[in-house]
Amino acid sequence: MQEPPIEFQKNFFRPVCNEDEIERIFNVKNAKDYLLKLRAETIVDHMRLFRVYRNKALANEKNWSLENSFISYQYINFKNKLPDELRLKCNQITYGNIFSTEPNGQIFKTEYGIITTLCDSLRYFIEFMNLGLLDFKKEVPTKVQINAIRIALRVMLQTESLDFLMDPRGIIPPKIQKKMYHTYPFQMQFIAGHEYAHFLLGHLDENKITKQYLLKAIFKSQSDYKPLDVYNISQKNEFEADIASINLPNYSLQEKMLVFEGALLWYAFLDLYEGVEHSIFPPIGYQSHPTARDRYFNLLSKVETYSVFDYKYWDKDLPNLITEYRKYFIDEVGFNIEFYEMYGSAYLDEPNTKWRGKELIDRVDYY
Repeated sequence: MQEPPIEFQKNFFRPVCNEDEIERIFNVKNAKDYLLKLRAETIVDHMRLFRVYRNKALANEKNWSLENSFISYQYINFKNKLPDELRLKCNQITYGNIFSTEPNGQIFKTEYGIITTLCDSLRYFIEFMNLGLLDFKKEVPTKVQINAIRIALRVMLQTESLDFLMDPRGIIPPKIQKKMYHTYPFQMQFIAGHEYAHFLLGHLDENKITKQYLLKAIFKSQSDYKPLDVYNISQKNEFEADIASINLPNYSLQEKMLVFEGALLWYAFLDLYEGVEHSIFPPIGYQSHPTARDRYFNLLSKVETYSVFDYKYWDKDLPNLITEYRKYFIDEVGFNIEFYEMYGSAYLDEPNTKWRGKELIDRVDYY
């Protein structure tokens, strides 16, 4: 079958890209262009993402840029804290968020250079896990916190619609939002730093590159999408990069503790998700990454802490809480797997309640 003319193909990208970006997509010259093309093609090829980005573009028509709509402070903040020599070395790598099913981030080789990425939907996973698992001193009902964790798990399982911009999953008081979002930048900064650390520690072996899909099929209704040349990194190196992500930058004591605690929260959340994921899809053969729980306790044992650090909470209280929730949600998946396989939206509470507000109808209240 003959491919449509280039000018016709460009029409597929016009709803989500500006004209300059479309020209870059069809005339890739460097790694930034390649990353833009990867983002745009993924969005155009998946209607769920296309709807979200079409809405974003319509809301910002005059100054819309697909590239600029992706946040990048997590990479910049990490690099800016590095010693000059390491920061300059990191400039060899192009960075940016994409949509992917790899929760740990990816660093991969292209003909235009090395690119490091994080999955953009991690923000929703982390935000809703924060709402579900942080201590809000009983200001958040238990039911709402349980539902927040359900939303987070569904995000990672690719069954939660990412249309949070048009259909917020509830009404969260500003005071709660402030605490819920406080740790998020440091969690993302740690994950971005982990990928840079692989590069700085010399873990990227040209002889150990494997094909991994950008979007891996989880349920039968999905299919694998776009193979990438990803560096195959040992479990030992994963532990080393975790430590380096915290120790390499010139952080103040306060900054270091914020990033460290953010990292611990990240692996606590991931430990809960791994429990649910493995109950649905039992792992087969060698696993490329250590378990989140192993990484959590490795960090706890290797990173220097100070008197301001509540060791008992991180060593006992939080892991015990995660263990309880793992059991709860693994049991729930066992008798209600349909809820986790169904594509759509889950909410913090029932319609017309304090934590939900008015029920919004898809294609009626929003496009």
